[in-house]
Amino acid sequence: QSSFEQTRQALEKQVEELKSQASGAPDGPEFQLREVTRLRQEVQRLKAEDAELRKENALLKDLKAKAETSPQEHDPKVIDRLPAVSTEITEDTLRMLASKGAIGVAIITCKRPKYLTRAMDSIFRAPRDPSMFPLVISQDANDAPMRELVQKNYVKTGQAFHMHHEHDPNAKAVAAKFGGSKQAMGYVLIAQHFGFVMKRMFDEFGFEAVIFLEEDLEVSPDFFSYFEAMKPILRNDKDLFCVSAWNDNGYQNLVLDPKAAFRTDFFPGLGWMMDKDLWDELRNHWAVAYWDEYMRRPDIRKHRHCIRPEISRSFTFGEEGGVSGGQFFKGHLGKIKLNDVMVDWSKQDLSHLVSAKAFDDYLTAQISAAVQATTETVDSFSTQSKVLRIEYEDPKYKATVAKKFGLMPDEKEGIRRMSYRGVIPVAWLTNRIYLHTRNWPHLK
Repeated sequence: QSSFEQTRQALEKQVEELKSQASGAPDGPEFQLREVTRLRQEVQRLKAEDAELRKENALLKDLKAKAETSPQEHDPKVIDRLPAVSTEITEDTLRMLASKGAIGVAIITCKRPKYLTRAMDSIFRAPRDPSMFPLVISQDANDAPMRELVQKNYVKTGQAFHMHHEHDPNAKAVAAKFGGSKQAMGYVLIAQHFGFVMKRMFDEFGFEAVIFLEEDLEVSPDFFSYFEAMKPILRNDKDLFCVSAWNDNGYQNLVLDPKAAFRTDFFPGLGWMMDKDLWDELRNHWAVAYWDEYMRRPDIRKHRHCIRPEISRSFTFGEEGGVSGGQFFKGHLGKIKLNDVMVDWSKQDLSHLVSAKAFDDYLTAQISAAVQATTETVDSFSTQSKVLRIEYEDPKYKATVAKKFGLMPDEKEGIRRMSYRGVIPVAWLTNRIYLHTRNWPHLK
């Protein structure tokens, strides 16, 4: 018996009890009039509640029907454009889904409709329960072609909610503090847009966790499975502040296991999830520009970690038209491998990720059991599928391990990309390699 029917029966029983009480009441005309008035008001309230329950039940049936039409197997050649439903997604829909534990998915857009179409197509290829992962497209300003595309393809078909971020008239003055260039202005507007989306998703709609995507990101077939499995870990561990789909070292020749995930001190971005607890911290002093660098600041990160996969669950194709002008795309971003294997993350052993101690113990066991190698000898282990460790000196990182494996040589706020307490897991010629400093505390 459905919860909807149970609720209806309970309401009908309550009405009958009220009628019974009224029939045995004193016969005075004033009392009877009051009782009749009260009963009528109660009946009207119950009818309104019943109508709301019917509406909610119909919406859930629509969402369930959409979920059942999603492909069970990933086929990159097939785009699952979901059929139209009877109702568009509204703010009330989002609040209702948020109250049931849904993870909001915010897609940040501006004026690249072709990019958004490509991003949305990848989202629809990935199996997704729309009632668990409702889509919200947030458009910066009011570019007409983008607005028309979103309304026609995603709003009218009941696939996404559409909202607009209006530019702050003071943005130019803020950008002047960062040099006043067109690029600086772009980074100010993006930071303001992210703040707007966070406020609406967490404060107004009530989501406890939100995934942030951008119009130039594709996602993997197991993207939603990955984030659904990681949400409880994020919510339960105060040493975490995000889950990311991205691996900055995720080149084709540096990744091995589609089921592997690690903790990192580095904030990766590029398809990531945060929870309301973090927003409660940041709400009153959100970034005014360069929001991703803001997230890497020590006073924001507070020694907390992110979870990230070995093989990226997102891929950025935004070489043109973005604020960064395609920065690092050809030399770095464009070489990152997007996972193409359907992994059911609910069935994976994630025990090494549930706490900082669990991950420390995991790394300790892995590194202690690993075979020691150097950048000069590592190629001799080719095709042996061993676990190796290579010690590096941080001042010589660029000239040694970064050069050998083609890693980006920079750091942000003193943190190497994808590192965890100085440990950087990579793959090389079928081997798992842990790059580490001599300061790794558990190494004998």
